[in-house]
Amino acid sequence: MNDAFNSIPEAITARARMNSFTKEERERREDADINKDFFLNRQSKYLTLLSADQQPITINLTKPITKKRSTMLYQKRLVRTIVGPAISIAALERIYTDINIDSLMLKVDQMAELTGTTIVLPYISFDQDGVLRVKMVLYDGSLISALPSEDDPNKPSAVSVIRLIDRIQNNGEFGQTGQERVIRQQIWTDTAVVTYEGDRLISSETNELGFIPMIAFRGEEFENQFVGEAPITGVRQLNASVNQMMTDLGYTIRMQTASPIALEGYQSGEQITLHPGRAFSLPVGAKASVLDFNPKIKEAMEVIAYVEGKVYETSSVPKVSIVGGEGTSGRELLVRWFPLTQVFEEKSVRYQKYEFDLANMILRIMGLPLIKTLVIDFPDDANLPLSSSEDTLKDDIRLGITTPALEVVRRNPDMSLAEAMLFVKQNLAFNKGIDNNMRNQ
Repeated sequence: MNDAFNSIPEAITARARMNSFTKEERERREDADINKDFFLNRQSKYLTLLSADQQPITINLTKPITKKRSTMLYQKRLVRTIVGPAISIAALERIYTDINIDSLMLKVDQMAELTGTTIVLPYISFDQDGVLRVKMVLYDGSLISALPSEDDPNKPSAVSVIRLIDRIQNNGEFGQTGQERVIRQQIWTDTAVVTYEGDRLISSETNELGFIPMIAFRGEEFENQFVGEAPITGVRQLNASVNQMMTDLGYTIRMQTASPIALEGYQSGEQITLHPGRAFSLPVGAKASVLDFNPKIKEAMEVIAYVEGKVYETSSVPKVSIVGGEGTSGRELLVRWFPLTQVFEEKSVRYQKYEFDLANMILRIMGLPLIKTLVIDFPDDANLPLSSSEDTLKDDIRLGITTPALEVVRRNPDMSLAEAMLFVKQNLAFNKGIDNNMRNQ
């Protein structure tokens, strides 16, 4: 296939259709769907039951961990500082208010954690009064597939949006209709937007923009890959193991507490009825024995606890942040929360870039000049349960690492060092006076 043929839009579309249904792409989308099922408490269907009377036991570890990881950046309303043309800044501020940008980004972050990627597609519409509005469509990683560009694998030459739909069909000459489930695939390229239902071309429109108006927010980023990876996949897999072990253990305990009796030497059709506290007779040549499974319940519980601990380690989310626990020293909390803090710092850098790209994408489709910079005031470490504790601060003051006046300035940057020193001196004198009065009384 020569370069001339590769440049034809129809050839790109054909390659995009083939790429969407490779083994790797189908497995990636299926994994994303399973992650969503675990988040939404639809976990029972993934258990292997030993018999029809076995009761499924599930515990949702996926949901709280996902929510913990996806509420670090957008847990509250954020301040965005934009540098660029005044007309563009005003347009973005109005749009951000209309779409409630922080609430939208919280959904984007959560979907990216679960499915690897959230595609944001801004588009223009007009309300009843004829006022131009910009709205957003979100596609998670279970619905999209990207054909990488040959020049830059980090960018797509085509993006497919894939859904299962029920299509009405004509079943005969009498106009009877029925339904068939088909795959609808909408493929975006720089020059066209085409839609297929199964193998049938439904529509083909020119992409007047001249570019694909989509921004990818990735759960985990890899070089030379437009679609990201889902950090929650490992958590979900361990969650499935915990569910299976708990279900099997519950069934074993149930069998053991029932004291099953094995009967030997009975003829066909004979029955026996057991009554608590009463003896029963057996036919000649028959015998009964109580089965003792001797289940290793304690060992099984230890394995479940071990795997559950690995769930939190895999996700970089400390267990204490979800289930709570007794108070610990500041230094111990620093150690426990360090992995999640690293996730927070890495994500804040990436998501600021994603939001910058999204802002300029909105301006491009509106035909407005692009902005130069966008800086987001994400919550700092103090908003995580990780701030320096009192015992650490006392040690720092005792060792001369800091002083009470410097700590005052850190907490109140508007105060000068001289004012802070006077403030500390007055407080010490006041507290000393109160202490002396209490002693005298």
